[in-house]
Amino acid sequence: MKELIFNELSISMKAADQAEACSVVSRFFQTYKAASSHGFKGIRYEQSFDDIELATGFSLNDFCQMPKFRTYGSLLLGLARHPYIESDTEEEKRFISNYFYLLRDGEKIPVEGLGVVYLYQTVAISFAIEDYWHKNVVHNLYIEGDEDGEYPVISIADASHCECKEFSDFKEAYEPLELKLCETLPANKHIELRDDHGKDVLEAFAKRICKSPYVVKVLNSLPFNPKERDFIHKVYDDGRIEIVLTDTDKGLGLVLQSTGSNHRETLTIAKMLADEYGR
Repeated sequence: MKELIFNELSISMKAADQAEACSVVSRFFQTYKAASSHGFKGIRYEQSFDDIELATGFSLNDFCQMPKFRTYGSLLLGLARHPYIESDTEEEKRFISNYFYLLRDGEKIPVEGLGVVYLYQTVAISFAIEDYWHKNVVHNLYIEGDEDGEYPVISIADASHCECKEFSDFKEAYEPLELKLCETLPANKHIELRDDHGKDVLEAFAKRICKSPYVVKVLNSLPFNPKERDFIHKVYDDGRIEIVLTDTDKGLGLVLQSTGSNHRETLTIAKMLADEYGR
């Protein structure tokens, strides 16, 4: 289960007053609550709550000690993890050997939290004091050093950000895969093929590939693809996979239904099928 990383740049601008700061923290908590429903747990900080100043003379710890916000305060303190990176870890070595920054209006802005987000392949959480963090979910992180390059990182500052495409794409790309298995016996899996030349070859192959626990059924034959050189012809988000038998002159092929429920799962299954049944 991944932790969120606090984006220290989000307190570069201070709230106008204590009332605005309290509103910002409430929004911050609601953002965390939305992220937790997607499997994130805990927030990592480098600074203590006393050093996170939300408005002039008003820190995050001051908020936590206010009687009217005692519940929020207790929860935020309980969710906090320090520091950003544990000592003597591979991530610490990588952090030291690189320089992380954003470009804003042509200026290099050094960052720590967003660099840690990159290293741990997770998501940052920001206070929405500055409108910039509310408007932008994806940020281009620049790295100079061993891992020189430009990399997109995600920072959320509102509960609605957890429903946006960028967040969903990140979650799909990095959350552990739990591929479903088809419980139907191979002999009972439905095979539908057109009565074309080469049907016997396709049928023999279909029966063989239906032995995979990730194949639900064979939906149909494909048009001939004599020039196709790849066993996997096409992958769909709904679990369908098009396969071409590249060792046949006509390029016989079929489309099957896998247990994949999104593009990442289906692509993973397609690669597994190619490794086991590819020609």
